[in-house]
Amino acid sequence: MVLKTPICTFDAKTGILCNLCENKLESGEITQADVDSSIILSKLAQKDPLINKMTLVSAIEIEKEQVLLLKNSDVRLIRSNDKLSKIINNAFGKSVWIIESDSNDRRFLENLFHPIHLESVNFVWLPDDSKLTRIVIEKSAFAKIDKNKLETIKKISMAVRKIDLIIESDG
Repeated sequence: MVLKTPICTFDAKTGILCNLCENKLESGEITQADVDSSIILSKLAQKDPLINKMTLVSAIEIEKEQVLLLKNSDVRLIRSNDKLSKIINNAFGKSVWIIESDSNDRRFLENLFHPIHLESVNFVWLPDDSKLTRIVIEKSAFAKIDKNKLETIKKISMAVRKIDLIIESDG
C-alpha cells in the first residue's frame, strides 16, 4: 500500500507537477494546499510506513493553520499515536487539524473540537433562510478553551463545510 494524495505519486515524491496535475491545479480541481501537503506527507511516508498507508483526500490552508482531510481510519490512527501526530505537526511547521473526509456534519464538528465532548449540536434557522449551528460544550471544558482556538474552529468550519457556528457553554 502506498500513500494516496490528490496529486500523482511521482509528483508528490519529486515536488514537480506533471501536465495532468498542473492542469488540475490551474482548473481549481485541486489547490496549492493539496499539492504542498501531498509533497510533505510523501516525504514523511518514505520514512514512516504508517504514513505510507494513508489517504490524503484534500488539504486547506487557513491563515496559519493546516487542515488535512484524511480517510476515517487514518484519523483514528493519528489520534491514537502521539508520536505520529507530532511527526506530522512538526513537518508542516504549523498547527495541523486532522479531519475525517467523509464524515457527516456532526462528526466533522466533533473532529474539530477533539478531544472536547460536544454536549449538543443544534441548527438555528434565521428569518432570511440562513442557518447557524449552535454547539454547546460543558462549562468546565469551555472555560479552558483558548478564545483564539474557538475563532479558528469557526473559520475552519466555514471554509471546509460552510457551517456558521455559535459556540456556548452549558452553564
